[in-house]
Amino acid sequence: MYHWLTDALQGPSIVITANRRLARVLREQYAEQQLAAGKVAWHSPAIYSWLDFLDSLVSAATDPATLPTKISEHQSQLLWEHCLRREIGNGITGLAGLVQLARDTWQRLADWRVTIREVARSAASRDQRLFAAAAGRYLGILERERWVDDAGLGSLVDALIRSGRVMSHGRVTLVGFDRDRPLVSRILTALADKGCDVVSAPVPGIAESIVLPCFESPDAELRAAGAWARDHLERNPDHAVAIIAGKLDQQAEHKTHLVREGLVPGWQYGPRSVAHAVNVSYGRRLVEYPAVSVALLLLRWLVRDLRAADIGHLLRTPLVSSLPTTGRSALELKLRQLPDRDWSPGMLSAALRGQDDDSDAADWLRLVAAITKRRRELPKSASPAEWALYVDAMLIACRWPGTDVLSSFDFQLVNRWRELLNDLARLDLVSPSMSCETAVRRLELMAAGTVFQPESEGKAVQLIGPLEASGAEFDAVWISGLSAANWPPPGNPSPLVARSLQRQLGMPDAEPSDTLAYAQRLLIRLGSAASKVVCSYASREDDAEQSPSGLLQALGAKTGPAPPDPGWHAAVLSKAVNTVVVDESPPGIIPGERVAGGAGTLQRQMADPIAAFIVGRLGVRRLQTQAVGLPAALRGNIIHDALHQLYIDTPTRNDVSAWSDDELDKRIATSLDAAFARHERNADVVLTELFKLERRRVGDLMRVFVAVDLAREDFAVAAVEHEIEFAEAGVRLQLRVDRIDRMRDGSLAILDYKTGAKKKFLQSDGRPREIQLIAYASAIEDPVSALALVNIDSREVSFDGAGRGYTGDTDWDTWLADWKQHVRVACTDLSLGDVRVNGVQGVNDARQFNLLSRFTELRRDG
Repeated sequence: MYHWLTDALQGPSIVITANRRLARVLREQYAEQQLAAGKVAWHSPAIYSWLDFLDSLVSAATDPATLPTKISEHQSQLLWEHCLRREIGNGITGLAGLVQLARDTWQRLADWRVTIREVARSAASRDQRLFAAAAGRYLGILERERWVDDAGLGSLVDALIRSGRVMSHGRVTLVGFDRDRPLVSRILTALADKGCDVVSAPVPGIAESIVLPCFESPDAELRAAGAWARDHLERNPDHAVAIIAGKLDQQAEHKTHLVREGLVPGWQYGPRSVAHAVNVSYGRRLVEYPAVSVALLLLRWLVRDLRAADIGHLLRTPLVSSLPTTGRSALELKLRQLPDRDWSPGMLSAALRGQDDDSDAADWLRLVAAITKRRRELPKSASPAEWALYVDAMLIACRWPGTDVLSSFDFQLVNRWRELLNDLARLDLVSPSMSCETAVRRLELMAAGTVFQPESEGKAVQLIGPLEASGAEFDAVWISGLSAANWPPPGNPSPLVARSLQRQLGMPDAEPSDTLAYAQRLLIRLGSAASKVVCSYASREDDAEQSPSGLLQALGAKTGPAPPDPGWHAAVLSKAVNTVVVDESPPGIIPGERVAGGAGTLQRQMADPIAAFIVGRLGVRRLQTQAVGLPAALRGNIIHDALHQLYIDTPTRNDVSAWSDDELDKRIATSLDAAFARHERNADVVLTELFKLERRRVGDLMRVFVAVDLAREDFAVAAVEHEIEFAEAGVRLQLRVDRIDRMRDGSLAILDYKTGAKKKFLQSDGRPREIQLIAYASAIEDPVSALALVNIDSREVSFDGAGRGYTGDTDWDTWLADWKQHVRVACTDLSLGDVRVNGVQGVNDARQFNLLSRFTELRRDG
């Protein structure tokens, strides 16, 4: 491959490529050729991409003090944003996308040597006139400040060459230039006029035998391409293999996964180097990398409050503070129970105070306190360079990106982030001062617009886009997606320039014929990129039938059998591996072992033993979704707390009856203050209003509750929120009873508050629906004469139970003894390690523990 390269670099010579990727490949190829020739040292070859070539000429020009100052891409973006805002106003949305479109159009105008005057004269729509005005303003700033951007670099170089201010001699070899651009042609002509020998690199002929297989779907097509590459490399390990695919800027990750499925089946289970066997030409935007996303979240917290989901991200990530994260996980569980809101660092510290028993939790809360201090002491404005230093210092203080040793990939990523901070600092030139919020927002935009592709150690197969592949050479190439719907790709004329002007000047895609001709030239170039070429397409895409592109005729591609689609490795693995059933049971409960979950674990034991084992013995908890507004659990807790405060003095029925209306109102108000205080303390404006409404609702419920309570026979509140220890058959549980009343004869009535929809204690067959109250009764030595659920809801406040006052005393002792026996049996089964799965329960009931119980598989196989 590239047999012409060594000769092209003999003597005073330079090689210019259409893109930076191809320039990097050619430098690597030149090094390999020198080593193959037996050399141990050589001069660095003069191989540049077009833009880097222009930069090199400006740097080498005589009398540099008279040259305009070069501004960077990010400086240009900031200027364009300023100019567009001046023309359109500050209320515009999607400004970042408009800035990018304006810059792309500006570059195209420069390449076709179109003046702003021509653009303004031909403007046919309001958008085109606004762009012409903004572009004129932008050009005026460049001229006034003596600045030049990337788009203006070509004209500057052309003038320098023609005035003799740059050295121009030797040979210039062009590689990968498939579309003629007037400015490029003018510069090359100027070089030739000054004595340079300007030539194009030789293009190999079209591969002799090109096959055209058809696949069922685009996914099958790329998996098969990966398998084809693996087969080729197994026979020719030293070959360079490429798979060409379109839309990598939108679907790079998905298409990479598909190729890996065929190239390295089971790559997900291997080391990172296995995934790097596919080298993708298009990287991801910097903001999409977790480390950068976390860094930006921390910076965002400096200038504005964060939602709970973002704070949860900061709590979970190992990229901030120290390891382990056990205590921080507990903090997140606490946070999920609090209503979602915009959290400032200070408010979050107050809300989570007292939850920092683990050292890593305390360490994280100290980090939050430091952010609070920084936020309080932020200067109103500073230069971009000062903000860059400030940002770097803050991230270091937060121990970003973690305490682990950086891998090669992570090292490259952190370096690219620091380059971005340098770019921020360079904004001094165009914006001498800005607020911290503006600096952080600018960093977010820069990270969102910067594509980062780390250098990969493994490069077995190149997954590359058609434009990046132009000019490259390989041993074998697979060109995918060549259906009539995808090739030629849709044209991309600029909407900011009148179409009539674009047609007049022959600008890209101004006419369908131009799009077609360019796609034909590019396809022929790709068909010449290797001696072995496969073209392919999918017969169906997006539920529509597809046919091969008509442009394939120029390649002489012949329909051939499609290589097999290897499918998804996981599906193949599930059929190939025989499941081995291990006959063993979990151990029984040992002395001293604590069982979690309270009485709910016994309820689970009776309904689905495996669930009791998972919750009670493994300690698994269902991860709550983030609370929003006032969730049912929070509202229930508030009612429990308020009733606890109302009866905390353990009054009798007569005491309660003696309360006057004013005294009842005062007691209710005091109870509400105690129940709401810790929640209202950290409430924002919206939550404060919601709490006011909830306070009125709960107050009304408490008045109704007292009236219903007084309708019962005489009682004395014996305990509220009473903690008891339950022990049976080796099972030890910590229980908390909402309320225990002592009746006139000294017996006890056990009450459990329910704040949701109304619940009945007994089923139609006379058995309890829930075992909770029975467990309480089993743990209390005093005689129990009644068990009841207290339904407290806006729809109804009522008592529903069994025993005295509900079902009478007849057979009560027999019933209670029978129910207690069920509890003892459940405890015995749980103690022995019972892990049976209830196969007749509903799918929804089994879903939360399905991953551990394998309920779906057992039900299907059974």
